[in-house]
Amino acid sequence: MWGIQVLHPTVEYLATTNKKASTIKVPDSVTVDGVTYKVTVVVDKALAGNKKVKKVVLGVNVTSIGKNAFVKCKNLKKIEVKSSQWNKKSVGKNAFKGTSKKLVVKVPKKMASAYKKYIKGKGNKTVRVK
Repeated sequence: MWGIQVLHPTVEYLATTNKKASTIKVPDSVTVDGVTYKVTVVVDKALAGNKKVKKVVLGVNVTSIGKNAFVKCKNLKKIEVKSSQWNKKSVGKNAFKGTSKKLVVKVPKKMASAYKKYIKGKGNKTVRVK
């Protein structure tokens, strides 16, 4: 007899179902069939080309943003990061390319210095990290 035990189930955020939403919240976790999964990744091109989104809130378990995740989201002006677990590989190439020139990424205070390094050079030269 054998079985599968999932110790730390995780899922990825693929896209929004509401294409008209101006604020998108990537949850900390989701529950499916009684199993709670941590949302840890925003996949490549997850919100690419979404012209309606102005603000994105990334849940506490999101530790990775894929390549071109927010590419051409020209009205995206604010991203709120709740996770304190990012590293230099957490933000994919051109993740912020084509976003608003007024983009502000709000991060946990104690992580601001490190996160500035991770976010710089990811497609938006004028991004501010607070």
